[in-house]
Amino acid sequence: MRIGLIGTGRIGTFHAEVLSRHPAVDALLLADAAPERAAGAAARTGATAVPVDGLFGGEGAAGGPPDAVVICSATSAHAGLIAR
Repeated sequence: MRIGLIGTGRIGTFHAEVLSRHPAVDALLLADAAPERAAGAAARTGATAVPVDGLFGGEGAAGGPPDAVVICSATSAHAGLIAR
């Protein structure tokens, strides 16, 4: 299963660590408004950092879109991300 995760702050990084160890997760794509933060979390978890738009069919969507997206961004950003 391909999982996208948006938001790599404290909670997002915790979820990324758990997902990276889950046997059903074949690919973990991490995105953040601060690309360097996504890159750091990806380096620690073995995931792939992509731009936020990359989760929605743009750059970084090699292999196809994710099967599920976990939103770990600030609560105020959730609605806009869900609408995408």
